[in-house]
Amino acid sequence: MKIQKGDRICIPVPLYHCFGCVLGNMVALNYGATMVYPSESFEPRASLEAVSKEKCQALYGVPTMFIAMLEELKKMENVDTENLRTGIVAGSLCPKPLMERIIDELGLDEMTNCYGQTETGPVSF
Repeated sequence: MKIQKGDRICIPVPLYHCFGCVLGNMVALNYGATMVYPSESFEPRASLEAVSKEKCQALYGVPTMFIAMLEELKKMENVDTENLRTGIVAGSLCPKPLMERIIDELGLDEMTNCYGQTETGPVSF
């Protein structure tokens, strides 16, 4: 993922799961990144607004969350995703056409796809 000090990570995934807790909080703490929590529970519009307002470099989500955000993006005006470069899609398989949309429409060209064995503990240590 190449998280760097000063990066801002949008974390709309649950904190009670290793995705939000470890891959979100611990990664941010380890690298000196800022944790951005867009809403109490997942809301695609709130996530995209947080990415835009907070100028996030990273975005996390499961495939269905990214589908919802991509659909919501079509309805929104003045959403700036130009700072996005990396993130994680996990929690279930991400089909190739969806990954291509994530890269093309959100600009997440350094996206990490990790799924399985509770995200491989997490992503092989």
